[in-house]
Amino acid sequence: MKITGDREAARRAAVREPWGDPVPAVPRPAPPDGRRAARVPAPGPGPRRPAGPLKRRRRRLRLLAARLYTSVLMSNPPRSWAAPAADGRYGPADGAPLTLLMLGDSLARSVGAGTREETLGALLAQGLADRGGRPVNLRVLARAGATTRTLHQQVARAGTLRPGLAVIIVGSNDTMLPAPIGRAARRFARVLDGLGAAGWEIVVVPCADPGGAPGFRTPVRAVASRRARRLARLQTRAAVQAGALIGPSAVDGLRDRAAELFGPDGVHPSPRGYAEYARKMLPTLLSVPVHAGVGR
Repeated sequence: MKITGDREAARRAAVREPWGDPVPAVPRPAPPDGRRAARVPAPGPGPRRPAGPLKRRRRRLRLLAARLYTSVLMSNPPRSWAAPAADGRYGPADGAPLTLLMLGDSLARSVGAGTREETLGALLAQGLADRGGRPVNLRVLARAGATTRTLHQQVARAGTLRPGLAVIIVGSNDTMLPAPIGRAARRFARVLDGLGAAGWEIVVVPCADPGGAPGFRTPVRAVASRRARRLARLQTRAAVQAGALIGPSAVDGLRDRAAELFGPDGVHPSPRGYAEYARKMLPTLLSVPVHAGVGR
């Protein structure tokens, strides 16, 4: 017994605080009745500390810079980039559900929609449930302002979901940043490879042409349009190589009825525009094998 006690004392004496020298362990007295003392669990990390003044200042500066940049690009930027939360189950309560994952930027997030039912994700989920006769679990991880550089963060958050059908709409923000389009395409291809390896069926919506959105300023439409068409071609090539399906463009079908199908900012679809786009996109989603997302 003495040898065991010496080993335990040596082990506890070797504990170091992360910032200093070894801290001598204080022996714990044994219970008076000879029973083994209860083991006290180590304290957890505790509540997350609020951001400090410097971090909050940096956050405000980034937000201000984003708003200024947006005002340069758009003639009437939206007052809010928020979108209704649409996550949840759609369709019948019984049956094996299909997971529908929305990845990408503000179009996939449905900025401009007024209610949950008006979002692109909800419209697609309800359409899949109605036409396919099975429940659909919708998860929207898309974020306004997302680029191909930040897309992997959304994919990482989807790691705990049962693989099903992933819809990706991204690239427009890349075309308006001073970064090579080829690099954006390579990042996009890596995301497709990762999703495919994880068991997802993928529908790619190639980069929308900003030239069709009247809310962008004229010089922006002229420059970004060329870059967007090139990125769309590269995304389509990557999608074909990855075995993904190609969905219709998010803007091409709206420009002919811009006053009706675009929202007040002239960039994002109106609720009616999202409904029109979902109607055109649904056949592509319905062509995905029916077993997607089941038993995985």
